[in-house]
Amino acid sequence: MNTPTVREQLVEHALVLIRRRGFNGFSYRDLAELVGVKTSSIHYYFPSKDDLVLEAVREYSARKRARLQAIDTSLPCAEQARQYLQPLRDGACTDQACVVGMLSADVLAMPDTVRAAMQDFTRLNEQWLARLLEQAGARGAAPFSLPPQQLAQVIFGALQNGLISARLFGTWERVDAAAALLVSAMPVEEALAEA
Repeated sequence: MNTPTVREQLVEHALVLIRRRGFNGFSYRDLAELVGVKTSSIHYYFPSKDDLVLEAVREYSARKRARLQAIDTSLPCAEQARQYLQPLRDGACTDQACVVGMLSADVLAMPDTVRAAMQDFTRLNEQWLARLLEQAGARGAAPFSLPPQQLAQVIFGALQNGLISARLFGTWERVDAAAALLVSAMPVEEALAEA
């Protein structure tokens, strides 16, 4: 087992801190204490907090991309949806929220590079959902009231809001309500077979 480098530890702890507290909820001093380095060492790797946050968003996106690529597209659409939704439900009501969701409140104060990385993360999810919805339509799902790309945007927005609301209310109910929107778009035969 390889020991993570200082840079990797900084990014990993930054991910946790962002997911718990948001952009303004931690400092390099907090990060230095967690990693066991001086703040000057952090500046060596990440001259500004914006640089660190950009790397954290990129890492978070890479992990999400890997999870999405691991979902077998030959599975029934309902099972693909379940595999997409399970990590979201598992993360709801914990002390950590989605990195992009947490940073979204401060997006106007972020540099364009961070904003672009956040938009890429959002598009990654929306494109995956749109592909699933197109597949579901081809497999006999009821006609959608919106084109798959627009419906994917609605579903992802509902899921992101559900995660924030779950944190606020301390219940999975809002994530489940958003998830139901995706599940309801799956072919009925597949959804019943998965139940």
